[in-house]
Amino acid sequence: MAHNYSKKRTLDKLRFAAWERRDDAEFSKFGLSRDKVKAAQQGLQGYIVMPGDPQYNTDRMIFNPVFNPFPSMIIYCMVDSDVAIALALAKQGTAPFTVRSGGHCTAGFSAGAGVLIDVSNLNGIYIDTSDPSSPTATVGCGVKFGQFRAALAPYGLHVPGGECDDVCIGGYLQGGGYGFTSVTFGMNCDNVLSLTAMLADGTVVTASPNENADLWWAMRGGTGGNFGVLLTVTYQLRPLGDVFGWAIIWPLSTSQDIDNATGALTLLQEQYMRTAVSPNLNIQVSLCYQPGVVGGLPLPPAPMQPYLMVRGIWVGNAEDGTVAITPLAESPGAIVQWTQETDFDTLNTNLLNVPYGMPCFADGTPMPFEDKASRIVSRDWTAAEWQSLLQYFVTTPNPYSYFYMEFYGGAINAYPVGESAFIHRDAMFNAVLDVFWWQAEDQAAAQDFLVGWMNLMEPLYNGHAYQNYPRLDDANYAYKYWGDAQATLWDVKQKYDPDNVFTFAQAVVPVTTNAQSTAVAAARVTKALHAPIVPHAFIKRR
Repeated sequence: MAHNYSKKRTLDKLRFAAWERRDDAEFSKFGLSRDKVKAAQQGLQGYIVMPGDPQYNTDRMIFNPVFNPFPSMIIYCMVDSDVAIALALAKQGTAPFTVRSGGHCTAGFSAGAGVLIDVSNLNGIYIDTSDPSSPTATVGCGVKFGQFRAALAPYGLHVPGGECDDVCIGGYLQGGGYGFTSVTFGMNCDNVLSLTAMLADGTVVTASPNENADLWWAMRGGTGGNFGVLLTVTYQLRPLGDVFGWAIIWPLSTSQDIDNATGALTLLQEQYMRTAVSPNLNIQVSLCYQPGVVGGLPLPPAPMQPYLMVRGIWVGNAEDGTVAITPLAESPGAIVQWTQETDFDTLNTNLLNVPYGMPCFADGTPMPFEDKASRIVSRDWTAAEWQSLLQYFVTTPNPYSYFYMEFYGGAINAYPVGESAFIHRDAMFNAVLDVFWWQAEDQAAAQDFLVGWMNLMEPLYNGHAYQNYPRLDDANYAYKYWGDAQATLWDVKQKYDPDNVFTFAQAVVPVTTNAQSTAVAAARVTKALHAPIVPHAFIKRR
């Protein structure tokens, strides 16, 4: 005999009973009614978490505890139709809503005061190898990169992805997406064949080079929260077997050490940046404090000391990779910590954690507060400029400051500028400083150090910043992230979100300068702007 039993309906009844015990003001203060919230919950496959619910204080937090958001409610979406219900409810609220996939936004845009639409459970992965010459993966916006790498591993396939296991595709892709293999295979967004998104009215659209090409252009570099809710992404996958990785360090404790490290940085500039021996070479350079080392091994117990660290991946075998890094390994002061030929996933972990994490926190340490800034560099530096960076870094007020350079070039710079809103195609590297603290009394010193670094970088960078590392206090963010692409991004915004439903502190805005949008948008993008929006093929036309 069939039974009309549903676990969801049972849980909904429990939620509704709890909500009935609350005062009307607990709903009306957000511009919503109890009945509207109940109706939304009845339609969801997911669920709503309200302030006062047991899990609310945990669920409202994002990766960086420096942000302390109190959303009016959190709507967990399980299927695409949940997103439509959440959008309809969120638009009735009195505060702008927020969409969250992984919660790693460095400026805290992953949560706000309005409805928080959590899409982390839209995390399906479908790998298609029916055409062995062109394998693809279609994945949900909530897929974490640790999960994605694990799913691809049995197939020997790869796409450039986030180095942190918990970073999700949603925000990462829309800001460009740099990873350990990006010089070889491009930014994550360069590997996108198509994507689906939900617009403010609940319409689902596919965006690709041939369909809604303007949205496809904009959502690859235009950052999340501007045009619609990213639902799925279809990637071109790359065969990838074992790769070669390495870690080399230079101490920074004495003036001679500083001279040696300056020489190493100059060597990197001359032979490994624009003039890299091969696009197979992927390098990240760091300034970081670690326990003291001798012969590549830590001295237990050892005080924290500053080092220049060069780590990376050669997409190929150990023999060729060793030849490629030999000039670095043989430069004055260099200490080779380790080399390894193994699968990418293992190397991704080891490059970040062996022999110590970067930055190096003691085991069991709670998540620190964090602040950071990005500066894109596109010119050679003099030896004196490299040395000024090193000399400044060792003045850090605590040993948890972490500077790093993500090297560009190769496939990143070869990708046509007009084919995406990610404009940083002439860069040598992205320079970033991260500062951390645990106690409130240490915050000012850490952030003052960051401001001092930004002042040092002012004459050294090209005026742009990586949009996946946003800063809340940057008044000129639009130019820094998008340059001359701003005008086209605003045109796309006006077409797909004419009522400006998707908005936040660093949303796409009208251009107030003389930026020439046509200089960075492919002809098909400009053409698509004048064509009507094409709904998803399975949506019935009315």
